[in-house]
Amino acid sequence: MAKLYYGNGSCTIEGSDIRGVEIRYRGAIEIDDKTSDSFAITHQKNGILVFPIGEGTLNDLFDYTGEFKITSVIVADNNAKSVRTTIHRIMDYVELLNTNAEDMTTKSEDLSATHTYGRKVAKTLLKQPNLNNQHTSKNNTELHFKDGTKYDGYYHVHLADNSAMTGKEHAYDSQDLYFNHGKPTKNPSLVPYGVVEQKKRKKAVELKRALFKGRKGKR
Repeated sequence: MAKLYYGNGSCTIEGSDIRGVEIRYRGAIEIDDKTSDSFAITHQKNGILVFPIGEGTLNDLFDYTGEFKITSVIVADNNAKSVRTTIHRIMDYVELLNTNAEDMTTKSEDLSATHTYGRKVAKTLLKQPNLNNQHTSKNNTELHFKDGTKYDGYYHVHLADNSAMTGKEHAYDSQDLYFNHGKPTKNPSLVPYGVVEQKKRKKAVELKRALFKGRKGKR
């Protein structure tokens, strides 16, 4: 059993051995990643995915600014099994002041209070749009230049389209990297398991399947 908390510009999770979280929501927010270096966050449409790139478990997920109302959540543990999770919204005292006195005895989700923290944003975006400081030896990753030459060293991944490039962080001279046989790493439709930990992908695939299975069960 796990508990997901959000409100006042913060989103966290409590539970044992939590390794992956998928959140469906309404609104638009700026996401400030608060996970450890063993995890990364990406988003597509009205979904936010927190996924592992190393060892460890999840607790602090992210801080946010904007309008944010979680509609559902899917959680997976270290064994790629779905974890039953409840959602808890934490309200600010200022929000309570904006409600009618008769509403004070109702559940927090039923209160006529705003789901906006700070300013509103036009669309969801990541404050950390790139997965930086990755290394081919650390992640057992095999990457190449376009001409097929193998690349060994630091690289970073653009979370918007999963493309890998040379360098710890993005710079004007960063070069595109490819899988073997010239296959581009860029693929906006995939979670960035493709680049990170290629030779350890079995666990990642199992985790992804667990999240997908949980999503089907929510329908």
